[in-house]
Amino acid sequence: MNYWKISFGCLAGLVLALASCGHPGGGGGGSGGSTGSGGSGNCAPGTVGCACDGTSCNDGLVCADLGGGNMQCVTTSSSGSGGTTGSGGTTGSGGTTGSGGSAVSSGGTTGSGGSAVSSGGTTGSGGSGATGSGGATGSGGSVVSSGGTTGSGGSTTGSGGSSAAGNLVTNGDFSQGMTDWNLTGSPSSSGVNNGEYCMMLTMGQGQIILGWGDSSTSLNLMANVNYTVSYQARASNGATVDVHVGQAVGSFNLDKDLGNDSPGSGTQTFTHMLSLTSADPQAGIAFLVSTSSSGGSMICFDNLVVTQS
Repeated sequence: MNYWKISFGCLAGLVLALASCGHPGGGGGGSGGSTGSGGSGNCAPGTVGCACDGTSCNDGLVCADLGGGNMQCVTTSSSGSGGTTGSGGTTGSGGTTGSGGSAVSSGGTTGSGGSAVSSGGTTGSGGSGATGSGGATGSGGSVVSSGGTTGSGGSTTGSGGSSAAGNLVTNGDFSQGMTDWNLTGSPSSSGVNNGEYCMMLTMGQGQIILGWGDSSTSLNLMANVNYTVSYQARASNGATVDVHVGQAVGSFNLDKDLGNDSPGSGTQTFTHMLSLTSADPQAGIAFLVSTSSSGGSMICFDNLVVTQS
């Protein structure tokens, strides 16, 4: 604000200097200068060179602070002197209006509110991140995939379940309990739990036979055709399994002994190849189980599969 006061002071000094200079008669600008010197005597408020009328002046004049509270009316243009045109510097006080322009600039600061909109954009990026968890949902999709990993356990079950397409054995995964299965002998405990059949063996009690197939459900095995027999088992130490293929009805004659397996504590898949020289239209599978451990053995079976190779 002091800058503008100095400008007005310089402008007023210029105007008064011009007003005090002598000019030949008939010089319109010069007589205006006489009027200015008249400001030192009886000067009408609001006129050029005279005190402001309050804070205003006559049309074409502006009220300027000449310093020390001396407010006088000055002109912004004059045909009498090009120097007065310099009081176009007073137009510079229009520059004060420019300080109003500063206010507009501070409105530009409101534009920083626009940067707040940009931060809203940041919120948008947060939104994009949120969508990513979904992707986390995607990550949730990973959970489904891990469910698929569980399915890999089921995948083995699925191979038992693939009975609908290629497995000749029904209920090989014990999903229907003991349907199509039978037990010979008396283990100390036995039963289906979590999709597998388990029994507790005692040393010296002889073989326990877990068999699949009966008069209503059996395998129709053709002569000279290759078959694959597989199953899963796990057991505590000392348990052995002898796998037999034979008649499920009548005399229960043995078709083929596929050999012995020794399951460990972790679930294992055992596979045997089978081919008969004579057909058996009602064949079954039998697991002959025993233990050599004095403390007994727990053994579990799952996913019996027979397919044509």
